[in-house]
Amino acid sequence: MKFTEYAKILKFPSNPESIQELMREETLLMEEVNRVETYDERVEVRKDLRQVRKRLHEAIKHID
Repeated sequence: MKFTEYAKILKFPSNPESIQELMREETLLMEEVNRVETYDERVEVRKDLRQVRKRLHEAIKHID
């Protein structure tokens, strides 16, 4: 059985710096979740992480 692969052309974001900044912020927050000591601190960091991921998703979605 033969499969043909097609290349998908991805659009380049108009503002790649903003996406890179959001990705850096996401990475820092993921690291911070492991560093904080109390449950309440982890809850706050995870809340911030969800917001960053939502903004990142929106930024990427507008590229398509």
